[in-house]
Amino acid sequence: MDIEKHLNVLNKKEQSSILKLVDKKLTKISEAGLFYPGLQTYADLHHYKELTPFIKKLKNYIPGKFTVTKCWGNHTDGGYTNWHLHRSDLSIVYYLKNKEAIGTIFRINDKIVSVEGPENSLIIFKSELHSVPLRKRGTPKINRYSLALEVSLKT
Repeated sequence: MDIEKHLNVLNKKEQSSILKLVDKKLTKISEAGLFYPGLQTYADLHHYKELTPFIKKLKNYIPGKFTVTKCWGNHTDGGYTNWHLHRSDLSIVYYLKNKEAIGTIFRINDKIVSVEGPENSLIIFKSELHSVPLRKRGTPKINRYSLALEVSLKT
């Protein structure tokens, strides 16, 4: 499995603009028997002007033509996130606010692979089983804001 990691993706103004949007749109989402931890936005953030600079910069990291089909914001406090995967060609996680650098974990061939997530970095991966690691027992709650994107590649 290929996981690409990129650092220093946005400038402070772009980050701040996206964080304000995400913070304003966060809500508790639940759907027929599905558990969504923490708070999330609906998956339409890619239609907001605040995301335009970010989506344009993705062209530096994704070769060829692509379409962002879904984009949503997440806020977690370090609690449990279910293992899941996305139904897309590529998945992206952008670590918007994440002082603890809690990244993403993957389950590959019965092994757990951990990728750190410093603020203002992103990872791109083919849809693989993944989750957010728990904060260490006994540590205070955290503020981890991220964007998740599903991307369709055009041929």
